[in-house]
Amino acid sequence: MAELVSTMTGVTYDELIGGTAITPMTANVTIAKLAAETMLKRGTLLGVLTASGKYAIVDSTVSTGEQVASVVLARDVVVGTADDVVATVYTRGLFNRSKLIVKQSADNATKHEAELRSVGIYLTDVH
Repeated sequence: MAELVSTMTGVTYDELIGGTAITPMTANVTIAKLAAETMLKRGTLLGVLTASGKYAIVDSTVSTGEQVASVVLARDVVVGTADDVVATVYTRGLFNRSKLIVKQSADNATKHEAELRSVGIYLTDVH
């Protein structure tokens, strides 16, 4: 009789989700193409471009809409130069502030905490 063999890679906790007090909710959004192909990592803060309604990496040095954080990227995605990309984002939940990714090093997630709170995204510290 043949032996059944199964391999599990396991589950790892990347500490992005800060708890279950607020149930995470997801949606699909369109991320605007970029000047250079870029891998956006899970946990990246995104804001809405005013002109197009598409999403881009939060950048507080501009004033075209994406300076205001509104969602958290749920999975890694490659954004190219030719086409926009549809990606899954968190629209609500409790997240570990130290695991969120922003474009500018001086622009940390805490700076965006009030605007995130207004859309149902709350930050905490996971130790």
